[in-house]
Amino acid sequence: MSGQAQRVYVIGLDGMMFPMYERFANEGLLPNLKKLADAGIVGEAYPSMPVWTPTNWTTLATGAHTGTHSVSRWFLNLPNPRGEEQTLSAFIRPAAAAENVFEAAAKAGRKSVAIHYPAASPSQSPLAHVIDGFGHPSYGTTPFEVTPAWGYTNMEDVTNSTRIALQPAQTSSEPQASVQGTLLATASQPPLAQETWQHLPESAAGGNPPLEFPIEIITKRAGENQTLWGLVLDTQGAGYDTIAICAERDGQSELGRTRVGGWSSWIYRSFTVEGKEQKAAFRCKAIELTPDASRLLLYRSQVMHTNDFCEPPELSQSLVERFGPYLEHASVFPYVWGIADLDTCLEEIEYQCQWIARVGKCLLEEQDYALLYTHIHIFDYINHHFLPLVDPECPGYREEDAAEGWRAYRESYRVADRLFGTLLEDSPEDTAVIVVSDHAAIPQFRATDIPRLLHDNGYLAYTEPVAHFDPNEDFAKIDMERTQVFITPVRNYELFINAPEGSAEYVRIQREVITLLRSWVDQETGQCPVAVVLPKYHAALFGSWGDQCGDIVYAMEDGFVSGYPGGDAAGQDPYVFKPSEYGAHHGPYLPTARTAQSSNMAFLLSHGPGLKEGYRRPVDRLGYVHLTSVVPVVCHLLGIEPPAQCQGALPRDYLEGIAPTADRASHLPTWEWGTGVDGWGERVWTQKRDMFEGFMPGYERKD
Repeated sequence: MSGQAQRVYVIGLDGMMFPMYERFANEGLLPNLKKLADAGIVGEAYPSMPVWTPTNWTTLATGAHTGTHSVSRWFLNLPNPRGEEQTLSAFIRPAAAAENVFEAAAKAGRKSVAIHYPAASPSQSPLAHVIDGFGHPSYGTTPFEVTPAWGYTNMEDVTNSTRIALQPAQTSSEPQASVQGTLLATASQPPLAQETWQHLPESAAGGNPPLEFPIEIITKRAGENQTLWGLVLDTQGAGYDTIAICAERDGQSELGRTRVGGWSSWIYRSFTVEGKEQKAAFRCKAIELTPDASRLLLYRSQVMHTNDFCEPPELSQSLVERFGPYLEHASVFPYVWGIADLDTCLEEIEYQCQWIARVGKCLLEEQDYALLYTHIHIFDYINHHFLPLVDPECPGYREEDAAEGWRAYRESYRVADRLFGTLLEDSPEDTAVIVVSDHAAIPQFRATDIPRLLHDNGYLAYTEPVAHFDPNEDFAKIDMERTQVFITPVRNYELFINAPEGSAEYVRIQREVITLLRSWVDQETGQCPVAVVLPKYHAALFGSWGDQCGDIVYAMEDGFVSGYPGGDAAGQDPYVFKPSEYGAHHGPYLPTARTAQSSNMAFLLSHGPGLKEGYRRPVDRLGYVHLTSVVPVVCHLLGIEPPAQCQGALPRDYLEGIAPTADRASHLPTWEWGTGVDGWGERVWTQKRDMFEGFMPGYERKD
């Protein structure tokens, strides 16, 4: 049963949720995914714990458990996880203490490519190519951008944007204060010193004269900022309807133009960043432009590198020339912040998905690559913001908001489905596809303050008063001379004990704090906010061990979140309260957390030569597949050895010709049943007799 696939696509869709897939597949919205599922294997899978993004994408690349690959959080604290002397991002290759599948493929002489995949860079082999191997989902974090997306507006009710003042675009030095009574400058944003334009486009007959505003692009790292010029035009004589982007005050320097709802062409520019020339690309979209120009909002996409985001670097230019610029960050953040509408965000996500699909198809079907891994963060963004709008079990659910949430879900799942339409069009039969998520999410119900609980019970001490302890901001305020436990920075659900491991003091603190967390009760609901809390030596049940494992490891009860978002506990239970806003989460919870509509379990679809068709694993008999099994499936399909530290097992019930379960024999001799006879002599196994009688010396049965 060796692998038969010539190429394997592993499409990672961060946050994809099986219940949502089933809903939309049944509605007929996912024809490509449903076709794959019907001809393959689909269901849920256990994520690694803690259920964080970097943890599970590392599991999916190595096949190793959390304790082995060591990526238990977003940053590793090195060399000592108890301190912050030095931190290492979990999104670079050195963070993982395990060989990955790209390196295993290279050992077998097979060429692979990872696109936007966490911790794929720097590559460890000439055969393991990387396109944006950082893959961090947050806004403004990639090293391959000049600056993140931004907005430009003359409206006071829009945040996260640059305020602009519109002025008449002059071909002479004569000033003008307004056009058709529209205020062109405010007290807080006075008019710029007027300069004249060359080759100014003419307005339509009877139309409004052109207006100008600066479009300042500020480099994220030290560099030379650029100021382009926006030119607001009335091209039809019915009011302002177009924004032209110009390199300078010259109509002949136009770089692109946009109308409301339409994108400009891609704009290619060279920037000076940290003393070096950096080639980059971006585009713009008019989100709002009223005919009198009193309301203008221009969205500018991420300014993304075009020449150095790949390993090897020369791959960058060839891909941009054929497929257009690479867009690294595509999310609903601009919609949440108010600088773009939802359609614009979905269009950026679709561009990213289609770019990855077209590039992957080219490399695996036209060139000699055998394996593609990608990570697209599409659904995690959707879950965090929109899941509380559609799940009635969330206390923040309001029926009037559900339509907006469902539109976001339906359209984003349709975007993902179209990716597979592109990827699989006319694909050879010896192609295998795995679709997998790292986790999903459930809504938040309650906010908690575990640091306050620990402080008030004498286990966490500060050098100065702390109202709401944030380990990312307040770690230095922990009094290491007096504290018994402490919390390290950056997204973790573990505690460290301030005593030598194994000492009597260590054991005492560990037992007392575990008892405190296990007996803690939400005064309003009567629930314990902690689902499970274990000492380090039991954390192996979570797949956690090694140098990054805490002394006390815990997971929150479904819907309870510690640390974010906050809330006002005044007049209520000081440790459990209503959050300031309802979101959806995954990292705090057990993998099996779920509501009637939501699930924290990972999505897993497998399709390829030698795998069963139309198979649903009987989880009531076999349990769920763990994400550590994905790498063994990939390696089986390619016919290569798994990575050196891979701990996952090939789920043999996935293979053609293998029965998923074995039935017990129905015809047994009387003596094997053990319920109708006394057994063999004095050795009794029957349930009708006490099992200890005849075995335990001095034991006398008492009826």
